[in-house]
Amino acid sequence: MGYRNIGTISRTHGTSGAMILTQCPDASLVIKPGTKVLVGFSANFSKPYTLNSCETYKQSLIITLQHVGMNEVSELKDNGVFIDEQSLLKHDEQYFISDLIGCMGIDEQGNKLGTITDVWIMPANDVWVLSTSEGDIPLPVIDEVIISTDIQNKQITIRMIDGLRDLLPSRNDDSHLD
Repeated sequence: MGYRNIGTISRTHGTSGAMILTQCPDASLVIKPGTKVLVGFSANFSKPYTLNSCETYKQSLIITLQHVGMNEVSELKDNGVFIDEQSLLKHDEQYFISDLIGCMGIDEQGNKLGTITDVWIMPANDVWVLSTSEGDIPLPVIDEVIISTDIQNKQITIRMIDGLRDLLPSRNDDSHLD
């Protein structure tokens, strides 16, 4: 997998070196103490740190890093915080985001639909990308669409509600474009 931005350091919180992350794609993340994070303007141009704590604060996160006190926070302001996707876990999930990749999507009758190839963290609800032989379908992660998730057997039961197949790229003959 890769690294995902979990927010931008905007300011301090208190006097112990805690930092508020804003511009968080998903403030409901659970990140365990001891997790390695990268701090910088991109995952490629960053410095590694170890997370001491991470908690939800309004629509943001409050984090503390090992060996980072009040004096060092000002140097990190406006930097992004990146985490290996395999370390991400949401409050209401019992699996990691990376566990979804490669799961077989089936319909309620057990017919194979395709494979989950990507996860988008969106403000309203997450989106799982189902790759089918006809193209990719973005599936909103809502109860009406995702019926069950069986990570152990790498299988997700999906209800293809009206309109989802309409999101497939059209396979029209493009010869008229010449």
